[in-house]
Amino acid sequence: MVLLEADAQPSRVLGTQRALPGRPPVPSTARTQVLWGVCLTGHSTSSGLPSCPGEPWAASAPCRPHATFPTGEHLRICPQGYTCCTSEMEENLANRSRTELETALRDSSRALQATLATQLHGIDGHFQSLLNESERTLQEAFPDAFGGLYTQNARAFRDLYAELRLYYRGANLHLEETLAEFWARLLERLFRQLHPQLLLPDDYLDCLGKQAEALRPFGESPRELRLRATRAFVAARSFVQGLGVASDVVRKVAQVPLGPECSRAVMKLVYCAHCLGVPGARPCPDYCRNVLKGCLANQADLDAEWRNLLDSMVLVTDKFWGPSGAESVIGSVHMWLAEAISALQDNKDTLTAKV
Repeated sequence: MVLLEADAQPSRVLGTQRALPGRPPVPSTARTQVLWGVCLTGHSTSSGLPSCPGEPWAASAPCRPHATFPTGEHLRICPQGYTCCTSEMEENLANRSRTELETALRDSSRALQATLATQLHGIDGHFQSLLNESERTLQEAFPDAFGGLYTQNARAFRDLYAELRLYYRGANLHLEETLAEFWARLLERLFRQLHPQLLLPDDYLDCLGKQAEALRPFGESPRELRLRATRAFVAARSFVQGLGVASDVVRKVAQVPLGPECSRAVMKLVYCAHCLGVPGARPCPDYCRNVLKGCLANQADLDAEWRNLLDSMVLVTDKFWGPSGAESVIGSVHMWLAEAISALQDNKDTLTAKV
């Protein structure tokens, strides 16, 4: 249970007053315990709460009213019976009760926001490290494995990884088109390197690049990478974006201001007992929960959409695991690139005969 305690000087919360004849002086410090945790968790305290027979508070003897306001006709929120509160006191208590509830709601959302932020940071960092490690492996292994076929085209490979990162981070790129363009341009460059004795015009190479998918000079690697990478990167970036959206929703919902009707209801719930002279009384659980249901009615309308978001994210995680999962694919991009170049070397003569 969350227990919020607030200390304040009476002059700041209740309004400055002098001791009145026949009435005890106002204490120098007002200590109020607001049991919002009962409402937020739906459980009562171990000592139990009153059962609300008629009034929402466990009322004891009322305070001794001042002679000038025995009926409470000046009150705008609390019951207009015998009262200890002036109009100024009632207004200040109403403002205080609203602020305390808004603070309690923000505090209750911070743990969830922190959890979502931690998961976002960890998962995002994991996927980016997989892609970075794949590129590092390529840069270390390809010069020895493929010589000039890699070193003279290293920029094309760097650009591919850069575009994969942009796509993962949410850039408006079409991943299949990006990969198709990479294979077309790579074929143009490598074919020229494999046939240095030929004078190949740019128009010829451009036509060759456009036929890359039909000629299949790189074997099955481009097709496999396209299918698996599209699925993997879509899953990874969707999940990371979903965590970001969820965190924003929690933060914004906690910042929604309370409406005037809610403020009045909260004042009645928490502090009208003070005006009746029973500041130690606690509201019963049902009354407390009903007030919060009314205050959070708009937020409750988001419940179905929130559950849909969470269910969708759970489904996305099914695409993370296994040989075709996002984790395996993102960390293995360099392997498909290596297989593709090896296939081109093996298919050199066959490709030359076709074109």
